[in-house]
Amino acid sequence: MDRAGTLRSLWRDLRRLWRVWRDPRTPRWLKALSLLAFLYILSPIDFMPDLAIPGLGALDDLIVLLLALRLLLDGAPSDPRGKPPVRGEVIEASYRVLDE
Repeated sequence: MDRAGTLRSLWRDLRRLWRVWRDPRTPRWLKALSLLAFLYILSPIDFMPDLAIPGLGALDDLIVLLLALRLLLDGAPSDPRGKPPVRGEVIEASYRVLDE
């Protein structure tokens, strides 16, 4: 995958996470869990210290972040944008072109 495609995919995922976070149908406990995971990543207290074990110290942060995001996306409503607004009645029909 090229770099532009990866950035587009990342941007799309971040927008989806933002919509899920702002959706009132998303359970509050999921929102709180994701917030706690974010605070854990920022906190200096870790299960595995970052400086004591080079390379593996950030592994617990990554695992916590990925698990929290997976739980948030799996527990979120199926369509975070909600139903599209109804503009009018939909009439199903078929058509054909007549030559003049």
